[in-house]
Amino acid sequence: MNTITKIALTALMLWGVAFGQTIYDQFNKAIQNDDTAQMTTLIRQIQASDDVSPDRYIAEFNYYFHISDRSEGPINMSVELPDDEGITIWYTLKDSTGAVSGYIYGIERYDRPTADSGLTAINKGIERYPDRLDMRFGKIHVLGKLKDWQGYTDEILQVIERTKVNNKQWVFPDNTEPADTILIYSILEYEKDLFDQCKLKEESKMQDAVLLGYMRDIATHMLELYPKDIFSMNIMAVTYNAAGNLNNALIWLKKAEKVAPKDVIVLSNLADTYYNLQDYANEKKYLKKIVKYGDPQSKAYAKRLLNQKR
Repeated sequence: MNTITKIALTALMLWGVAFGQTIYDQFNKAIQNDDTAQMTTLIRQIQASDDVSPDRYIAEFNYYFHISDRSEGPINMSVELPDDEGITIWYTLKDSTGAVSGYIYGIERYDRPTADSGLTAINKGIERYPDRLDMRFGKIHVLGKLKDWQGYTDEILQVIERTKVNNKQWVFPDNTEPADTILIYSILEYEKDLFDQCKLKEESKMQDAVLLGYMRDIATHMLELYPKDIFSMNIMAVTYNAAGNLNNALIWLKKAEKVAPKDVIVLSNLADTYYNLQDYANEKKYLKKIVKYGDPQSKAYAKRLLNQKR
């Protein structure tokens, strides 16, 4: 997992130096130890205080999200790959031949009303401190855990819109990465999370269309902010490819190629799209470009494809 992803996923655990640093240290430790009684005692003290620092809102947010967790650990087993929402695969079982023989999995669940209390707290924090990117990323992370993909998307769009207002001057404590870097790579990860929810099956076509639409909305807004963002151009292409609209995918990949003509991901997506269009001459053209510009692994893969008969 890269540094940016870690930053996005650990945003819930950031603490500052306001009202009684010790109490926030104690609260943080209680969460890490899963000590609900101590957490409850401390959060009541925090809520009874007149502290309105970012730490207060983050602590309340963490508390309610933590106690909303109703997840089950790796206690279930199935021969078939589970396809239910909220499933987390813990172990893949294999037989003596190396073939997959089953799965051990857990189920991720949250009590929505309790989690909503946390969202209410972080919304108050965001209203008071609109440029705290850690708060916003924490909220997005929780909305993803709750499978609230519309709310998830709406919050991402609010982050992008706020970036236009604050001229990319975000506050992100304990972080040394440039704000632009954090924003672009984190939103790319959020786009991937949305795509991972797509099952790309006939029976899920309507649900997939909604998720792919969310991805396009995010990518469109990112391109307004960063017109040469090839990540968002690639995302646009991926959504059209997934929907079977290969010609629209090509339009976006060609735009990305103009910005980054040697980018291997763009070139690979172009080769794949031409293959799916059965335009093998153009597929070959882009495979040759991968051989020319790619890393050793990409070059080897492209060479294997070039040696196959079409």
